[in-house]
Amino acid sequence: MRKSLLSIAAAAVAGALLAAPVAQAKEVALKGISAWPKNFPLTPDFLRFIEHANKAGAGKFKITHIGGPEISKAPAQAKGFKSGLYDLMFTAASYHRGVVPEVDALSATMIRPWDARKSGAMDALNMAVTKRLDGIILSQTATSVSFVLYLSREPKKGPDGMISLEGFKMRSVPIYDGFLRALGATTVTVQVPEIYNALERGLVDGFAFPELFTRPMGWPKFVKYRIYPRFYQLEPCIFISNKALKKLSKEGRELMLKLGREWEHTSHAYWKPLVEKESEILAKEFGHKTITMTGEAAKRYLGLANKVPVERLKKVDSPEAKTLSKLYHGQ
Repeated sequence: MRKSLLSIAAAAVAGALLAAPVAQAKEVALKGISAWPKNFPLTPDFLRFIEHANKAGAGKFKITHIGGPEISKAPAQAKGFKSGLYDLMFTAASYHRGVVPEVDALSATMIRPWDARKSGAMDALNMAVTKRLDGIILSQTATSVSFVLYLSREPKKGPDGMISLEGFKMRSVPIYDGFLRALGATTVTVQVPEIYNALERGLVDGFAFPELFTRPMGWPKFVKYRIYPRFYQLEPCIFISNKALKKLSKEGRELMLKLGREWEHTSHAYWKPLVEKESEILAKEFGHKTITMTGEAAKRYLGLANKVPVERLKKVDSPEAKTLSKLYHGQ
């Protein structure tokens, strides 16, 4: 009788368990901040990623874009990211060189992020990011966009095919100031919102800038030449904190990492045709001409462009920096 009652009870418990709904892991809410406002050309890349990730990760996680520099200025966002005020941060890696000096690896390379993952370079960089920011680079985006020089007049070329910027006043920032000076230019510090007036008044004769984004600023009418080869592929990155990753289920975490890797290809493919179209527009509507160095001249030119970040990284005293110098810069 006792055995029969136990059997009945066991069957009842089993039936109840089968009838009860399976407990679902709670969807994890994540907050994302961007270095730039919504109307900045790069910010939509992050917003598209959020939309895509939320759709793929429905039930596992949901990312909310909480804003940009109106909440925290770009250079200060690393502090809030590390403390957990937000879980994802979309920013130029170079903005946080003061905190993570190893990001100079990204400032002087044309290595695509998926190739950096294959070589172990991204793992080494993420070890440094984890040590210093308690996070990782989830995705490096917009790598099909690079910098070129824009000039108001044709530069002279030496016998070796190398251009000279002697007599040019160039708008500059610290990372490529030495590069422009090495080409013979006089450099002038001008903030981005002031470049239009500086060009209009003849205070500068040119500038270095990504191949996109000059038309909305109204700058193309002041310049006539673009100098190639390209240098400094863009390095906007989506960072995610380790705290946020730990909040996710195993499946959610694996999915988030997978989406980050995939977005590197998606973002690259999105921007590439826009760069090609922009070149056509600048030639047709503004009469821009291109000057392209090749061979040893191009090699020397890129060496000058990359010198500052390459040398800075070599001086960083960390095992990750040594690995990154080798894998990204061949040093």
